[in-house]
Amino acid sequence: MRWIGILLACFSFSAWSSSATGAKQSDILSYFDHPFLLGDWYLVNPDPENSKENYIAIKLTLDSKFNFAIDIQKKDYTIDRWEGMYTANEDTIILGLNTDHPQVYGYASNHNMLNLNGVMFRKALSNSLAGMWSSQHLAGDDLMASEVDRMDLILQPDFVFLFKVSNPDGDEAVRRGVYFTEGEHLVLLYENGEHNTRYKLNRDTLTIESNEGGMFAVLNRIR
Repeated sequence: MRWIGILLACFSFSAWSSSATGAKQSDILSYFDHPFLLGDWYLVNPDPENSKENYIAIKLTLDSKFNFAIDIQKKDYTIDRWEGMYTANEDTIILGLNTDHPQVYGYASNHNMLNLNGVMFRKALSNSLAGMWSSQHLAGDDLMASEVDRMDLILQPDFVFLFKVSNPDGDEAVRRGVYFTEGEHLVLLYENGEHNTRYKLNRDTLTIESNEGGMFAVLNRIR
């Protein structure tokens, strides 16, 4: 079982911290205080033809550099856009810090839902990451030292994942949790920690690489 111990060491956990001055983008994500806020959030009008509200859909984007953008698609299919800077603590988010009239909202969130003043937004993927992936090629010092010869990754559209590796003897190690993406970064959040990877998606081929260079994996979509 030595390989399992090495594997758990290579997928190290790092606690969320409060500052990331001068850090790389991967470090910014790891140090971001409220990772569940990040992503593209959508509110869809269930009956725009009969609704008094003049919108079809609203998209709210929040990133780790404290930029936000709101796109409101109206019933006439025109789009209103508002963007700027935001800040947030555990239960309050302020949009428009660089304006004369910033807007303050109470919020509660988890990995795929965001409640803003009682209005529920849902997170959605902006690409085709969701699916079941299985390794075609594995490399990297950490994987080789751990004798890993297979990797399987399930990324659900509700931002829940399952990650499994195994060796030729049939020993397995499994991780479950939630994930989020920003740019080329895919961050897997475990209990008490996280693992930050870079990814590239080319149709049905997913390449992921650890920031430390200890893991490189090419995975094929199997579903």
